[in-house]
Amino acid sequence: MKRFQRRRLAAAAIVLSAGQGEALAQDRTTTSQVTEGQLPVPGQAPGTLAQSNSDDGLADIVVTARRREERLQDVPVAITALSGDELTERGVVSTEALRQTAPALNIYQNNRQEAGFYIRGQGPGIVGGGARNFTSVATYFAEVPTTIAGSGVFFDLANVQVLKGPQGTLFGRNTTGGAVLFEPNRPTFDLEGSIKGSYGNYDYHEVEGILNVPIVDDRIALRFAGSYSRRKGFTRSIYTGQRADSRNHDAFRVSLLLRPTDRIESRTIVDYNYRDNTGSGLVLRAANPNAPLGSLPVPEVLQQGFGLPAAIPLLTGAPTPIACLSVELPGCPTGPFGNAVAAFLAGANGGFSLSGLTPQQFNDAVALQESIGVRRNLARRPVYNRNKAYGITNRTEVALSDTITFKNIIALRRNRTAEVNDIASGLDYAYSEYPGTGSHPPYVRGVNQFSEEAQLQGKLANDRLAYVLGFYHEQTKPGIDQSYRSVTFGAATNTANYFSDKSDALFGHLEWKVTDAFQLSGGFRYTWDKRYLTSSVTDDAGNCTQVNTANGLIECPVVGRANFEAPTYDITAQYTFGPQALVYAAYRRGYKSGGFNLPAPTAETATFGKETVDDFEIGLKADWDVGVPLRTNLSLFYDKYKGIQITLPVLANGSLINLVQNAGEATNKGGELEVSIKPSAVFTVGGFASFLDAKCATDVGTACRVGRQIAFQPRWKAGMNAQYAIFDTADGALTFSTDFSYTGQVTTSDPDAPIDTYPSYTLWNARLDWENALARGIDLAAFVTNITNEKYIVGGYPIYSAFGFDTALYGEPRMFGASVRFRFGN
Repeated sequence: MKRFQRRRLAAAAIVLSAGQGEALAQDRTTTSQVTEGQLPVPGQAPGTLAQSNSDDGLADIVVTARRREERLQDVPVAITALSGDELTERGVVSTEALRQTAPALNIYQNNRQEAGFYIRGQGPGIVGGGARNFTSVATYFAEVPTTIAGSGVFFDLANVQVLKGPQGTLFGRNTTGGAVLFEPNRPTFDLEGSIKGSYGNYDYHEVEGILNVPIVDDRIALRFAGSYSRRKGFTRSIYTGQRADSRNHDAFRVSLLLRPTDRIESRTIVDYNYRDNTGSGLVLRAANPNAPLGSLPVPEVLQQGFGLPAAIPLLTGAPTPIACLSVELPGCPTGPFGNAVAAFLAGANGGFSLSGLTPQQFNDAVALQESIGVRRNLARRPVYNRNKAYGITNRTEVALSDTITFKNIIALRRNRTAEVNDIASGLDYAYSEYPGTGSHPPYVRGVNQFSEEAQLQGKLANDRLAYVLGFYHEQTKPGIDQSYRSVTFGAATNTANYFSDKSDALFGHLEWKVTDAFQLSGGFRYTWDKRYLTSSVTDDAGNCTQVNTANGLIECPVVGRANFEAPTYDITAQYTFGPQALVYAAYRRGYKSGGFNLPAPTAETATFGKETVDDFEIGLKADWDVGVPLRTNLSLFYDKYKGIQITLPVLANGSLINLVQNAGEATNKGGELEVSIKPSAVFTVGGFASFLDAKCATDVGTACRVGRQIAFQPRWKAGMNAQYAIFDTADGALTFSTDFSYTGQVTTSDPDAPIDTYPSYTLWNARLDWENALARGIDLAAFVTNITNEKYIVGGYPIYSAFGFDTALYGEPRMFGASVRFRFGN
């Protein structure tokens, strides 16, 4: 049972700090180690594991995330943490699967290879078409903020941590919603390694390898890890035969650990992930031929001579295509006064079709999609998504004295994307395509990021006061000449964007141990954001077609410049009732930068302002003896937002963009509960539940309506997991794991559509692990995800009212397979 118990302990040992999840779990310096003037042994867990309450109890876990040794249950903040083993047990092999593992966390996707993280109702900024906006939920890899999505990440991970609430008074980038941290395993001073091969349905095959090599004992170690994965797509086009939604990646990491002295430790990570996938298999849910897109003025002579109205509506679909006005097409009306006059007369009876499709064709497309099911679609062109992400990160710690440590994190990150999307699947009038006009094809979107973070950590007053002082700098540019070509209602546009974002911040944090039971902690940060964005929209001949909405002129490029700054701060009080219970109360002020919408549909929407939040949280963490060990962690929160940033797809200068708008005020409130119980030495059960009430106080178009839940945010989420050790001996162990998750119904961003929700769904996964199955060091496993083959929606384009269609992205069907692993060393 010890092996099974260690897995459960490792999941909790990675938890972060209080107040704002203030420090990364990677901070491994314990009080005793600092006192001795030494850094911790590389490769050890973030804290040390104390003895469990009993042989069959829930273990006490000592962590050091707040710069001193303390039990996990003494950390006053809502955090969900999963070890690398737990990620495997729950079948998490791509980013979007994290939505099944944590309360208050949701992930919404327009694109299968991108992931928009939402925590407590707050979500992502927009990275699309070259424009970039900051996110409410930052993702980190090895302590560096960077965009994380898709597969090729979940190998050789130490842990993933989900922090709830505003972040930034102690590390990294400021956010209003939370942060998700991905931490890779560190090199150790043991010679060890493994290779694992997996195979499953949809021709899934994957090979993962790890090799850890000590070069100089206690001084230099090197770790290699890699993953090669292929899986066919599960959504087939009935027109092209292409299988969309494949999952293919080639990824590796190399980590070098240097300890020239007992007071200096430096770790350098080089990582690379290349994904080459068929694109997203969007499925048509509804079509609206009557979506209004404007009107066409009627010449006065036709008004007088034929009794026509002053203007004829332009609709997504109507009996008469607008192309009939300029060219003679099959099906265009003809008449004695000319085809154009006949087209005007026909259009007066039902409007002009901007898509060239008739209402019957819209209805036929929906009927056809319903008849073939959600695992086939109507895409009329091959789609793909190629992404290359790579970087180098260095983290160095120097113990300047017995009580003062200097820490520095510096990183370069690069990201490149090329894609073709058919977002109006089956209607064929809104899609984007490669190659565009950029100077670095095939990539149409890029991000080059440099970040530098320095911290000074120390203790005062006989260790009753602990402090952190820090500086953060981030500079981000595209790194390529970004451009993509899109076709909307038959008109082709080429959109080019260039951005330059600079963010600087100073921060500090103080913890005061007033008594042995009562502690106060707080932090302050001041952030300066400097933003620059240009936009050019041209036709295929290179002629500028972009209207500068500020002056009404045709202009390329249109330029946006703005500076944003704000203070953020937090304070937390905690009180412990003996060794078994902790209550805390926290207040946090969060901030997110404003930015630009270019190209802009109107002058008023060209820019949007900053977003702020006042976050109030109370919580209880407690261990109970109810005949068996029981652990309950509860948090309740109330968030008051001003200038909340809401996104909505719109047409601007012929390009489909995600328009960001400030929605005035909004209130998000709710709670989260996580429970763990150990009925016996061989059986452990855990579960979670969360409730979110997130509503706008003012109307902002269709993006946010008073009294309506913010789009894509379930009011209820719940989950349960269980592990049962069938046997666990010195010669081997057989463990069965299973988990369930429930996600409630969510509203879409189109409240005027006849279908304005995504249904609730339940997912069930299971796994069987046999360690030392055939011989020592040879492990077997079998797994299945989505056992009931649930058909559930994870995102899409719900723009029925604005553009005449609602296309949905469905989650993965039932997946199953098996693996064999060969390992040596520890």
